[in-house]
Amino acid sequence: MPDSPKWYFTADTNAQGNTYIKAYQTAWDKVAKKSKRTTSRHVGRLLPDDRVAISPKFLLDHPEYKGQDWYWGANKKLVPLSEYLDDFPDHPGSQPLPEDDEQQDCLSVGLTWTALHIAQSSGILAHLQEVFGKTLGEQLLYLAIYKLAGGTSMASYDIWRQQVWLPNHYRMSSQKISEILQQVRQAQVHEYFGYRHRRQGEIWEKIFAANPELKGKKIEYALDSTSISTYADSDLAEYGHAKRDLHLKQINFTVVCDQASGEIVFSYLYDGSINDLASFQDVLWAMKEAGFDMDNNVFVSDRGYHSVINVQKLLQSNVSFVLGAPRKEDAIKQAFKRHHNQLVNGGFYNGYLKASAFTYEEKWTAGSTPAKVYVHLYRLDGCYEEKRNEIWTNAAKIVEAKSKGERVPNEQWEKYGRFVLEGKSQQGKPTWMINTTLMDQVSEIATQFILRSDCIGHPFEALQAYRQRQIVEEDFKQLKNWLDGDRLRVGPQAREGKIFVITLATTLRMMMHHAAMKTIEEKPGTRVPFDSIDTLIKSLDLIKANKRKNANAWVRKTITAKCRRYLELLRIPEPPRTLKICIR
Repeated sequence: MPDSPKWYFTADTNAQGNTYIKAYQTAWDKVAKKSKRTTSRHVGRLLPDDRVAISPKFLLDHPEYKGQDWYWGANKKLVPLSEYLDDFPDHPGSQPLPEDDEQQDCLSVGLTWTALHIAQSSGILAHLQEVFGKTLGEQLLYLAIYKLAGGTSMASYDIWRQQVWLPNHYRMSSQKISEILQQVRQAQVHEYFGYRHRRQGEIWEKIFAANPELKGKKIEYALDSTSISTYADSDLAEYGHAKRDLHLKQINFTVVCDQASGEIVFSYLYDGSINDLASFQDVLWAMKEAGFDMDNNVFVSDRGYHSVINVQKLLQSNVSFVLGAPRKEDAIKQAFKRHHNQLVNGGFYNGYLKASAFTYEEKWTAGSTPAKVYVHLYRLDGCYEEKRNEIWTNAAKIVEAKSKGERVPNEQWEKYGRFVLEGKSQQGKPTWMINTTLMDQVSEIATQFILRSDCIGHPFEALQAYRQRQIVEEDFKQLKNWLDGDRLRVGPQAREGKIFVITLATTLRMMMHHAAMKTIEEKPGTRVPFDSIDTLIKSLDLIKANKRKNANAWVRKTITAKCRRYLELLRIPEPPRTLKICIR
């Protein structure tokens, strides 16, 4: 019977707490269109040491179970002791079990298993423990997984950890977490990122070895900054150009991420009143201090970091770049006029990128050495129509309001009033109309985009590299919207640790996102549920494990086909059948 696919075993516990093992068969119900239980047999009682006291009647009908002890296995079958010990090496009959009365009998397994697998396979956990020590490194990772799971206040961590599986459970009160965060120093954070940068280099060396045609390709690092509001005064907290929380001071935060994987490879905190332009050199200096060898990297950033001085510094430092450039330079304005015919010519167009491009070279000097910089001019599809529609719609509202003698809101007039012309009718009454000439001129300017690069001479290759920098913008979106990183509610001593934990959580989330996108690219037809990583993360919580009676182990429930597909999407193996917890 145990080998027949028609028979299954189950364990039922009665009101007195006694557990009995039963065997049953199933049959397909054509009306209900689902499988239902049919024949049921009593097998025996489950003893405290997980042996099954098989009933004489069952042994009489199934003599193959005579002659040895049988145990209730993790796969819901009767198994011999040798197989039982494969899943439960700490046999309950041989030694006392550690217990934690707070731990729930049914734990969520999927997300914590996935995050830990990513952290271990990518070397994140090993590098954390190398820099911060074995215990503190693991605690910081667990706090990051808590934030990844949607945790808000750190005070709730201890409640959350009672509901999930983690190999080591640290009892961490709010005070304990505060003490942990206060141990994190900027020098340690930078040392950790130095390890991550070197590992990325090793990965790319293997890729180059396997793909000789990629030899010489530079690793693209995207760089961007954001501001984080803070409730606490500190040496870095200043009032700046905040888009929200104007009453709060802010701290500026820069991250650098690998565009190929989405992993954050560096982060830097600085004074909230300093803009991106002024911070650029400080960020590069901090990276070099952390041991970054940037000879094989190209930095990609938006025009917020562009200035003549910064370009000059990058050339002198031999740091390759692709920078968005402002249109305000007279030389660039003249270049767009000179090359307008090329930019509207189909011979300069790329339909995949929906852009036309023209490139010319500038002569610079890196110290005493001549240097060459490519200036890529682009005319972007869709921008003309989008801008013209925006202007026309708002200008038409102003014309309508003026014609009716109604008041035009100040904000609307300041932004679109210049596109409205005032005149007089034959009767001498005031009239208003849209200035279509100016509208067309401004719409054409909206199509213009500029990149400067010292290393990528092909305009469409440079544009592809630049557009990939959306990965760093996605990092900030995840950090602020999903990982509680928009405001700091900790004192200055714990500031570095709190932001580092949020950064780790963002990295894990982005690596999950990247893995899913890569799977979708390789397997057309697969997709993220509802195109939402948040939904995917929440769905992993549906993978559960039940506490094994009288054993320090939780037995994973059968994984549904849907959750199995989610693990495959993230390239994560299924959690093992039995999971242990060590209470610290």
